Amino acid sequence: MTYSVHDGQDLERALRTLRQRVGELGDEIEETQSRHRSLDAQVDGIDDRVGALERTQQELEETQEGLHESMDSTAAAVRSLAATVGWIERRLHTERDIPAADVDTADDVLRQLATRARQGQQSAAVLLDESARARHQRQIDDLTRLEQQIRETVAAALQHSATLATTEPGSAGHVRAATQYRALARALAGYQGQLPAARKAAESARQALKIDDEHRQVHGPQVMTGESAHTQLMTRVRDRLDTAVADSALLPAWLTLVLGHQPVGEDVDKWMNTATSLLAYRVTYEVVDPVVALGEPTHDDPRREKWHRDLGRRLASRRHWPI
Repeated sequence: MTYSVHDGQDLERALRTLRQRVGELGDEIEETQSRHRSLDAQVDGIDDRVGALERTQQELEETQEGLHESMDSTAAAVRSLAATVGWIERRLHTERDIPAADVDTADDVLRQLATRARQGQQSAAVLLDESARARHQRQIDDLTRLEQQIRETVAAALQHSATLATTEPGSAGHVRAATQYRALARALAGYQGQLPAARKAAESARQALKIDDEHRQVHGPQVMTGESAHTQLMTRVRDRLDTAVADSALLPAWLTLVLGHQPVGEDVDKWMNTATSLLAYRVTYEVVDPVVALGEPTHDDPRREKWHRDLGRRLASRRHWPI
């Protein structure tokens, strides 16, 4: 086989090109290796920083544990100090013949008010609350709006139907009327699809409101009497507390354990409001525990449980010191 001079020149150029490409690839490999070494160095630096952060986190966790232990120790000391102060105060009052304020002993008037308040709450439990009545009324209003939308849609569709009947097919007016008619027909189908469920919900709502209206005729006066009695009860127990605090009387243990011995500074209103609600609760439900302010936590009466939970949250939020 013989090769022409032209073929030899082509082969030589191809070899030169190949050598040049091999050289370029060598440069690229060297550059890639250099980048790889740089990335390795960066990764090593990141590992060092991660290690330092982990050590810092561990130190912070150890510091936090130490703080918790310190806080627990401080809390125990404060509890002990509070108990000592309370004991000293009571001893001083006893030695000076200062009687404890008898703020939660219910007389006949308070007992009657508490009884009427409880009866009012029991009657109110039979009635729908305002949010439930509003929800039922919305269901009735939703049906009214849906029926109105259906009437308006049918009327508009009839207008476009009349236009279709009186205009030439293909004319601008005819085309517009046809487009509007189809859109209204689709909307009407959607509204009619919603109608059965809306009617059922509205009927149930009407029945619920009707029954509630009947209950209100029977229980309404007792609910109003109970609300009035509760207001009077709150006023009377507040007067008792105002007098006891103004006289610097020795408050009962169940009160001082959860609220302290007296209100201080700008905290007076909150202290008095919480103490008044707490005292009214004890009188209303005849709680006589000398130490536990709220007595037993669970009851069959949901309104009592709600009041109990509310007072528990208010008392918990006030415990800035663990006493």
